[in-house]
Amino acid sequence: MAADALPVTDDQPRIEYAPWVRSQEITRVLPALLDLRVPAPLVNADAAFSRTVAAEQQRLLQFYRASLHAYDGDRDAWGRDIRDVLQQDSANPYYRWFITP
Repeated sequence: MAADALPVTDDQPRIEYAPWVRSQEITRVLPALLDLRVPAPLVNADAAFSRTVAAEQQRLLQFYRASLHAYDGDRDAWGRDIRDVLQQDSANPYYRWFITP
């Protein structure tokens, strides 16, 4: 925590999309970060839990793809990806924060 700054949470993701970020910077940085992604190192996880984690990771990646489509102005691709994400996890506050006016 810093001074009176509000915490960054799933339903208030202030860092990634803060107003001070350079326009379109996410379209340069996010793909590079995603290229560094590796599977989560799960220890003592059973097969069902590992499948659940993998599915959640794939959904988050699809959400990030949707975000990049939005920045690129590709409404059709954004709509397709964000619909799929929300059909799978419509209660997720992180995803809802981005689509709720």
